[in-house]
Amino acid sequence: MRVKQIRLTIILGTISLLGIIIIQIYWLFTVWNSNQSKLNEQIWQALKQVAAETNAYNNCQTSYQNPVIQTTESCYVVDVSCTYSNATLKHLITKSFFENEINIEYELANHNCETNTLEYIGKFSETGHLITETGDLESCVSDLNIDVPYFFCINLSGKTYYLFKQMRLWLILSLFLLIIVSFFAYAIYNSYRQKQLNELQKDFINNMTHEFKTPISSIGIACNVLLNSNKDQIPERFLNYASIIKQENERLNSQVENVLKAARIEKTKTIIEKEKIDIHNLINEVFSEENSNRPDKNIVIHKELSAEHKNILADKLHINNILLNLLDNAIKYSHNELSIYINTYNRSNKIYLSITDTGIGIEKKYHKKVFDKFFRVPTGDIHNIKGFGLGLFYVKEICRLHGWKIELQSEQGKGSTFNFIIDTV
Repeated sequence: MRVKQIRLTIILGTISLLGIIIIQIYWLFTVWNSNQSKLNEQIWQALKQVAAETNAYNNCQTSYQNPVIQTTESCYVVDVSCTYSNATLKHLITKSFFENEINIEYELANHNCETNTLEYIGKFSETGHLITETGDLESCVSDLNIDVPYFFCINLSGKTYYLFKQMRLWLILSLFLLIIVSFFAYAIYNSYRQKQLNELQKDFINNMTHEFKTPISSIGIACNVLLNSNKDQIPERFLNYASIIKQENERLNSQVENVLKAARIEKTKTIIEKEKIDIHNLINEVFSEENSNRPDKNIVIHKELSAEHKNILADKLHINNILLNLLDNAIKYSHNELSIYINTYNRSNKIYLSITDTGIGIEKKYHKKVFDKFFRVPTGDIHNIKGFGLGLFYVKEICRLHGWKIELQSEQGKGSTFNFIIDTV
């Protein structure tokens, strides 16, 4: 994934996660407020019903004013206009709460007109059963001027728990959503960290390879001077050493160039200069006896170039490098006997090119990975084949820049086939 794509993914992902969190919090608060308003309405109706039934039971005149006053978030004072017994009050509250579907713990106290004090009746469970007879509700009316003689005070102490209980399913779902969001946030953070590490890696590789270019050039010049000097004045073994140094220096320079090419491709700095090319001529140039001649291997190349429309639009330098890469890989990853088969044919204004070798092949599980940068098929503790794992990465990226398709068919021990689908002109 390109740096801009990673950055855009991180930004969009962060905005999306923040949006999800904000929407979820807003939704929870909305549901909480809605449930709270509904519960307050139910409580007000239930307490009003208790006041009316108490007055009716004692043949008292009901006040035309609102008999229910909410003093705090959970405390209510109710005007009942006449005397009542604690048993009657408890019975009517239990009945009214049941009818209004209010299952909340509450504390109850009545007002003693003779002593002008609150007498604590008790704390009751959700079903109306007595929990304790000790307590104090003076705080519910401490700052309230009440000019009515007959009232009772009720503290719905389980109100908050009741609301949480009603929303427990939504809270659990929100918790799961939070875990999912946290996971994606962690993934985004890891992507950002990975991008930073990739940038550091690219900078290091670029700096390292550029630093190598100067000494490589100096070594090459020194070798050329020695090899072009008067051979009578230089011992033959020195000339052999100079030849070996030049050969290894050229191989090192080739590897450095591969790394630089890969870096340029990844930063999309590779310029593709397309021109009309005869693909058959290029195949004959690359897969020639001169390029495939190896003293330690017997290599036979078979060509069946059947395509009648053989002209394509491509960058000649890069397609030449693609073919050389595949030839080099076929030779490196093979035994002493190697056959290479090259076939072309036309179908629907396209040319189909296949390059098959009888090398060691690639296990199926590595087919997609071989095109990744720096990937090399594991060979255990044997490292007799040199390279950085950039050849097929380069091939894949050049095909992508040209808009071509490339496929790999391979089986371990039976060789590999690379199929290309290229537009003709």
